[in-house]
Amino acid sequence: MLGVGPDGHIASLFPGHPGLDVVDAIAAPVEDSPKPPPSRVTLTFEALNRAQSVWFLVSGDAKADAVRRALADDGTVAETPARGVTGKTETVWFLDSAAASAL
Repeated sequence: MLGVGPDGHIASLFPGHPGLDVVDAIAAPVEDSPKPPPSRVTLTFEALNRAQSVWFLVSGDAKADAVRRALADDGTVAETPARGVTGKTETVWFLDSAAASAL
């Protein structure tokens, strides 16, 4: 179960940050998070993508554009990290009407 930030981040995988490129590890340090606290630890895409089911829970109009970008046919994971996580058997998006308003 993951939330999505207004910038499209998930966990502490932020757009354009080095943690997006970590492979062969299930966790990675984040030293310069754009959101407090600046130092933290995050699960990596490798760990998140091991899940059988991934559920995104998103609410609010501030996240509508991030949802649109995550589900769009174009764009990159570097721009919208939420694009980079899928469950092995299912990926489900639970959105309120405000978060879905840009779809």
